[in-house]
Order: sequence, then C-alpha cells, then structure tokens
Amino acid sequence: MAGLMGVVQDTDGPLSDAVLAKMRARAVHRGVADGLWREGGATLAWSGPAPCTAIDDDFFVLLDGWVSFPGADPKDPLARLHDAATFAAGWRKWGVDLLRQLEGEFAAAVVERKSGVVHLVRDPCGTRPLYWARTHKRLAFSSDLAPLLELDWVSRELARENLAEYLSFRVVHPPRTLLRDVFSLPAGHRLRSGADAVRVVRWFSPTYAAPGTATPRPQDVVPELTAAVESAVRRRLRGDANVGVYLSGGVGSTSILAAARAASRKLQTFTVAFADEPSPESPFAGRIAQLLGMDHHTVLVGTKEVADGFDDAVDALGHPIGNISAVLQLHLARATVGKVSTILTGDGTDELFGGRMLEGPAASLARSAAFHRLPNALRAPLDKALAAIGRGDSVREGPETWALSHGVGGLNVYDSRARRSLLLDDLHVRPNVRQEVLRPFYDAVDTDPLNAVLEAFFQSSLVADTLPRVEGTAASVGLDVGYPLLDREVRRIAQVLPGAFKVGGVGRTDLPTRWLLRAALQGAVPAALVNRPDRELPRPLDAWLTGPGRLFLEERFADLRRDPLELFHTTALEALKRGLSKTPGAAQRMWSLLILDTWMRRTGVT
Repeated sequence: MAGLMGVVQDTDGPLSDAVLAKMRARAVHRGVADGLWREGGATLAWSGPAPCTAIDDDFFVLLDGWVSFPGADPKDPLARLHDAATFAAGWRKWGVDLLRQLEGEFAAAVVERKSGVVHLVRDPCGTRPLYWARTHKRLAFSSDLAPLLELDWVSRELARENLAEYLSFRVVHPPRTLLRDVFSLPAGHRLRSGADAVRVVRWFSPTYAAPGTATPRPQDVVPELTAAVESAVRRRLRGDANVGVYLSGGVGSTSILAAARAASRKLQTFTVAFADEPSPESPFAGRIAQLLGMDHHTVLVGTKEVADGFDDAVDALGHPIGNISAVLQLHLARATVGKVSTILTGDGTDELFGGRMLEGPAASLARSAAFHRLPNALRAPLDKALAAIGRGDSVREGPETWALSHGVGGLNVYDSRARRSLLLDDLHVRPNVRQEVLRPFYDAVDTDPLNAVLEAFFQSSLVADTLPRVEGTAASVGLDVGYPLLDREVRRIAQVLPGAFKVGGVGRTDLPTRWLLRAALQGAVPAALVNRPDRELPRPLDAWLTGPGRLFLEERFADLRRDPLELFHTTALEALKRGLSKTPGAAQRMWSLLILDTWMRRTGVT
C-alpha cells in the first residue's frame, strides 16, 4: 500500500511548498509522507515503502501495489521483482505494451522527464484507486480524492447530474465522481496527458465464454481451479510477509485458508461481528479457522463504535459509497493492523462464480429462453395476449436484452419513482440512469446472457463498491490488501466457463451458488460448513436505527434535513425516516443519504 500524488504543469513552475503541504496532509493516513521528487514543472510525492518509486534517465515511476511477470524466465531479474523497479524495467523494454504481460494489483503513474507527458494506469480489477483532474496544461493525480481539492483550480462543485447514479446504485462508477472537476480512472484503463490533450483508453478487456461454448466436465475444471487458487495465494504469501485473512466463513475466504494450509502457512484470521446482530454467524468463521489450524480473532463492533467511526469511515473512502459495511470494515482494519501488515480477502467469488444475486436473473432468463424457443405460430399470439394484459415482460423480451433493459447489475437502492419523490429538480431524476450506466459493461463482452449479468455485477458491485471500501478502510490505517481470487489465472478460468455451468444449468436451484469453489473445498472442510450460504458483513438493521442507534440517527438526520444545497424534498426525507421500522429497504436508503450528506459537509461540496 502506498499513497501517490503528483502535479505536472507547464505554465506555473513547480507546485508551491504551501500547497504541497496541504495536499500531503490530506493523504497522511496512507503512510509517512516523506517521498518527494521535483523536476521542471513536475512535483511528485508519495507515502509508503521506498520500492514504490523508480527513476530512469527518461522517466519516473510511482507504483501503489505490486506487479510481476508470471511468464518471465526464472533467471530473468524481472521474475524476482515485485515493486516499482519491475514496472520501470518493463516500461523501459516495452512501453505501454508491458501492461498485457503484467500480473498484479496496482495503480501506477509514469512521468516522462523530458516531455512532461504523464501516463496513469490501473489494473484490470481496479484494486487500487487513482483520481485525476486536468485544466489547461496542468494535470494532477492522487490515490485519494481529497488532496486534489487543495488545488485552487479544482472546484468543489457537486456534479448534480450524477446524483441519480449514486442514489440508484449507492456508488458512482468511474470515470465519473460526484465532483465536477475530479475523475476516477476506470479499472483496466490508462490515461495519457500531454501538453495539448488528455486521452483515456481501455488497455484490458475480459475474455468470457463465447455464446454457445460447450459445457465442460467438472472433473476437468475443479483441479485446474484448485491449482490456480493455491498459486494465487502463494504469490501473495511471498517471503516472510506478515499476512492475515479477513474471514467471513464463506467459500471465498475459506478457499484462501485451504490454499494457505496447502502451502504450510499458519495465518491470523479476523472476523467482524456486530454486537446487536440478532443471528451472529461469526462462530462459524471461528470454527473454520480452528479446523484449518489458523489463529483466529473476532472483532466486536457495537452501537458506540458505529456512531464514533462513521465520520472516519466516510473520510477513509474519499468518495461516498452508501454502505454501512464501511464502518464495520474500518473497525476491522483497525483491529487487524497491529497484528499483520497485509490482509487477504475472498472478494470476487460472487461476481466470478455466480453468487446469490444470479439466482433471480437465472430464473428469468430461463423463462425468457423457453418462451423464445416456442414456434412463432404459438409465440406471436401469446406475446400479444400478454402485452394486452400488461404481463409477461420477463419472458416476452429476448434473453440477450432482458438483463440490461431491466437494469440488472449492482444494488438498486432508489428506483426512478423513489428518486422523483426525493429530488427537488426533476432534471436530476434520470429515469433511465441504470441502463445508461450499465450499457458499457454489457457492450464490452461477447458472451452468454448469464455471464453478461456477472460482468455487470463485477463492474458495479465489486469494482465500484466492494473493492474501494476494502482498500480505503485498510489504507486509512496503513494496511495493505491482497485479492487472491482476482488473480489473473483464477479470473480466466472462471470467465471462460459458460454462465449456465456456473449455476448448474440455467434455472436450476438444486446446486448451491459458487458450487465450483465449494467442490474444490471438498475434503478440506466439512461439507456442512462448506455448503452453508456465504454470510455478508453484519450490518445495522432497521431495528438498530430505531432502537440502539436512535440517538445517532436523530443527530445525523437533523443535518440531512437542513439540506444546504437544496437537493431533496423535506417531505420525502420525513417519510423515509417514518418508514424505517416497517418499509423494506428503508434502512439502506437512509444510510446512503447519511453517508452522502456527511461526505458533502466534510468535503465542503458546493
């Protein structure tokens, strides 16, 4: 984990010491900010270990994360390096073409020393953040959003047109943010900024199973997957690194522990439990850790910790993500950092192997496919009859277009009707915002409908929501994060499988979700534990907001209701509060607004 920032400007000379000090103060949580390089109009600063930088006669490299060349000859020095020197050596040899050969979890900046051209890069999954802003002949970038706001040419104006996206998904997807002048580099993209223009291009596109791909045999896939997970974990256990695991007790984190045991490594494991959760599942995580010979810790978070950690969690994220899990993750990271320096997580299992979010779409797509296999002589009158009574939308529309037209992908917090009731300005409602946001994700892949749905969830739920929460809360306490199940080979194995294979045949419900990973765990963990549904992070429920957390709610709601930017209908806010104890989804909608309001206040959004 490192913190990167830089300002390259042709017209004003190097950045002043005063402004640089303010920028670095806003990012100090990512480590001791003692790295500085100035040359011409370029000012680069960093925090974290020295290997995050490398200098060449022609360019300077900043790296957050790690990289390797898995196909390199073992005798090649590149095969033994994982830091900025690896990236710099590859850049010197191949330029931007090195990206297609890299494995790793990284965000990087390369500044050409003679021309001042800046290249920004993020890995295929966006495991490390990278924000940027640009005006005439000036570019600034940072691992955190807040430092950019210390520049007098970067405004704090709210991008109101993106409110609908945030309300719908509880996140805003890169390249957009909620600030008009600040952008986020999308995962798998690179930016080139010269004196005259800035250009952002995709350098990585996932390869999914082509439509009609034959169904493989499980006995062929499971051993390959097991070997890939074990290799991915070993890569992240290199040397004597002090590594732990966030253990949910689900199939993803359990797979990591099984691979660590196969590598003869005993790791510390950490599970967060919410004190007011009515049915805690943390004991199951502890049982798995015990069975696999790991050193387990349970972190208990109660009402006081949630209330006290709310502002810190919002700050740690940098950009709002309307999920209360961030508060719990922050407390989990704080309890972890004194015991390990790197944490591994099982994130990505749902989006790669088909989690519970695929069950509804799988059933609907199965019905649609069956309807469209009917002879036209039967289908046409049936289609007309269903349309006449306003029924059958889920079957009448073809499986190739059904998911996008229904906005499937990521969480759906505020639908268009709820946004219209909430927002004062109808222009900000954007009734089709889900289709507008999700279309590029669906268009980017040529695959079967189920895999297309998984890619939409991959980009929205994982890349734009889960990973920034995990990385942001960990980085805020100086903790590095690794994602073995997002390893290049694990992703490749998962994505080239037909979508129907991942759910055991379209519409089948007799196989559990993520059954491939569960099959790989047979023999390592008792079946009763392997086949339990994955638990999510515990979260305060509706009852918490109206019970133990009522004082917290009253204080935060009073701030929200003041609404200094005049965004919301007061009557809608009051109705939302009244419905907390009886309206499904009301707690999630309230949390999204409280996080947004707190971020705007603490950021000084105008």
